[in-house]
Amino acid sequence: MLDSIHRTELANTAVKLWHGDTEPLRYLGNSANHVYSFIESGETRYLRLTSSDDRTKEQVEAELDFIAYLYRGGVNAMLPVSSAAGRRIEELPLANSRLFACVFEEAKGEQFRYALAEHNKEHFRLRGRTIGHIHALSKAYVPPDSFRRFAWDEDQLLLNVNDFLPQSEKIVWREHDALKEQLQGYPKLSQTYDLIHGDFGETNYRYQDAQLNVFDFDDCCYHWFAYDLAITIYPHGWRKEGLQLLDWLLEGYSENTQLDLTLAEVTMFCQWRLIYMFLVYARKWGFENLSEQQAKWFAQKRQNIAHGYKWSA
Repeated sequence: MLDSIHRTELANTAVKLWHGDTEPLRYLGNSANHVYSFIESGETRYLRLTSSDDRTKEQVEAELDFIAYLYRGGVNAMLPVSSAAGRRIEELPLANSRLFACVFEEAKGEQFRYALAEHNKEHFRLRGRTIGHIHALSKAYVPPDSFRRFAWDEDQLLLNVNDFLPQSEKIVWREHDALKEQLQGYPKLSQTYDLIHGDFGETNYRYQDAQLNVFDFDDCCYHWFAYDLAITIYPHGWRKEGLQLLDWLLEGYSENTQLDLTLAEVTMFCQWRLIYMFLVYARKWGFENLSEQQAKWFAQKRQNIAHGYKWSA
């Protein structure tokens, strides 16, 4: 794991490869990657540092190719910016691995805030239209022979789950194993399964001029289209209007592509998202020396996973 001093040194080195200004370099956090903002030629840019332990260079190349393809197809996907040497990916050596540095345009606009019903109606329809647009293009996407993204069950988080999820987490292990086995036998049809965004939550797009500017495709993978929809709706299922929000989402989605989807299927993928996010934070935080807030988060998620994903009655 990188300490903050070494991490900042590497970020400064990377920014210089894009001829950016290092003085206003700002650390934004480390979800799966280390992300910084900086200024280059008067424009705000975003630097992402990805460990070779999490993604291969070919997988990052595949992500960037997919983003460019979606942009050409009319999706407002934030494009990668080439370095001064003309490369979309620069490599920074570490002792036993590498960091892949990429820089992206800024997604301008406002972050979504849950508000009045009429506003939510239009927003969830727009969100559905945007996801539907991505999926419609995905069905026709042919990746280059030299690289490809991973399938959902090739995700490093799932492959390495034994390294960070203790066996004492019996509820999570039980539900993880049962649902993963169910999904591994689930039909993969051309109209239901292909390359998806993989993290279409409210932090990964901005609203501007009645459109969504989409970014952070680091989790894009081959998965069921229903999972992208589950990712974006699952935080709202507890609301009394949760099913209405889902209807609006699907109305917008159907304007760009068709998907024969039952409520039971959406619920199943919402449950998988609950489990997946538990694993994300289990790897990030561990289970020792937790803050009170972190401990409460785990306790609530265990309960949610044990009971199964629920919509408000």
